Amino acid sequence: MKKISLLLVVFLISSTLIFAQWSGKFKLGGSYYSGNVNKVDLRSTGSVSHKDSTFEFSTSYKTIYGMNEKIENNREFSSIVKFDWQPYAIVSPFIAFNPYHNIYKGYDLRITGLGGLKFAWAKPNFNYSLSIAGMYSIEKYTAPSDPADIQKPDDEIIRLSVRPKIKQKLGKNVVFSHYTFYKPMVTDFGDYMIESKTSITNKLTSILFLDMSFEYEYVSKTPSEDILNEDMAFVISLIVKI
Repeated sequence: MKKISLLLVVFLISSTLIFAQWSGKFKLGGSYYSGNVNKVDLRSTGSVSHKDSTFEFSTSYKTIYGMNEKIENNREFSSIVKFDWQPYAIVSPFIAFNPYHNIYKGYDLRITGLGGLKFAWAKPNFNYSLSIAGMYSIEKYTAPSDPADIQKPDDEIIRLSVRPKIKQKLGKNVVFSHYTFYKPMVTDFGDYMIESKTSITNKLTSILFLDMSFEYEYVSKTPSEDILNEDMAFVISLIVKI
């Protein structure tokens, strides 16, 4: 995991230097988890993106790792590759690909492809958007210690995704942002996922930012009975933008 994180960081920095018109961001911080993992751990995220009037391409990753008394008790990896067509338009179509892994939340591997539309309203001091998409996921769940606890077999799932997003400047150097994903299963709206993040980012220098955020996840039907429905995290990070 450490080698993968290092390679991703090198890739992000080198890509930004080679393509001066591109932008890059690297974030390193710590988080306190409550839910399936109750602990303090380290996390790293990063992204590289290119945006013009015709299309936007972005790729990003997130890794989380934690140990307690030399025993691993949290390990997560996720990545997103996304293409937007005419990103400055009020309505823009997009497609994305997202692998995800965290055995402590019940996922050996989840691979998701999605496509949809984004509706955006932008002004100098704020940016509001709403995205609606269809999702197709291949999900392989982590086997519980007791096979009798299994609630969901490995499956291929189609979900809807609805995501409102707000980004608002609060003065010269502070930005407030929030998004929430609501992802119900098409054939069973009682099987749904919620992912939410609220952040306040303070500009320290031209490239250095301090970010404080709260993340919330809810899964209505977990893969097994030993997996909790809710996860929460308080995160403090330093961001370097290139």
